[in-house]
Amino acid sequence: MGEVERVFEKASEWLRGGRKICMATIIETRGSTPRAVGAKMVISSSGDRFGTVGGGAVENKVLEAAPGVLRTGKPVVLEFSLTAESSDLDAACGGDMKVFLEALGEYRGLFVIGAGHVGRALARAAAAAGFAVTMADDREDLLKGDDIPPSVRTVKATPDDFEGRLYMDPGSFVVIATRGHSLDKEWLGAVSGLGLRYVGMVGSRRKIESVYGALRDEGVPEDFLKSVHAPVGLDIDAETPEEIAVSITAELIGVWRGSGPQ
Repeated sequence: MGEVERVFEKASEWLRGGRKICMATIIETRGSTPRAVGAKMVISSSGDRFGTVGGGAVENKVLEAAPGVLRTGKPVVLEFSLTAESSDLDAACGGDMKVFLEALGEYRGLFVIGAGHVGRALARAAAAAGFAVTMADDREDLLKGDDIPPSVRTVKATPDDFEGRLYMDPGSFVVIATRGHSLDKEWLGAVSGLGLRYVGMVGSRRKIESVYGALRDEGVPEDFLKSVHAPVGLDIDAETPEEIAVSITAELIGVWRGSGPQ
């Protein structure tokens, strides 16, 4: 199998797993360049990459541009001059090249924070609805069990170390359903600056106001708090974990389709 075929194979694997990808392809070269026309690299919505368009400063520029392409869905062409006079690239191959970046796939990434009864029920319901679900908890024993679908990724994480483990991109959905007020507050504060598409939190209105008040005291912006879906889910008088999971999943689908509360 050739290099391009391997890149396509990896891209297909990530797309099947529910990730959105950015495909980078060299479409034009002139003079001496590190790679030829047709060389490809794929970057996933979770931050992984495979293949190369030349390494070094050129590849770093491509990696910097990929999140914007994934977020907007709009393709871009990056132009590079690889001469000694190119101060921003520190490259002296002597040629020029163009790299085309395009977004592929339909990423519906959901991070369920908390592996208790509601979190597990939500992971099952959302996975069945087509979301690429990651469930996180700091209690490793709760991240196991026959009731967790094989498609659900489980990660042991805390609000202090999650960024190196969960790879939330701006298109992600997050639902916080931990075991207590203080942990809810920590997680909500931890994701407040990520610019996520959707953040929801399980809880009574009294609990939610308590959490919001503590976060305001810590300087979390009011605009973010107003954007949080809390209490999360559609108001269908849900009581059991399974009913709550259905109400939340329905709201997530509505937001995804553009017909629900944004």
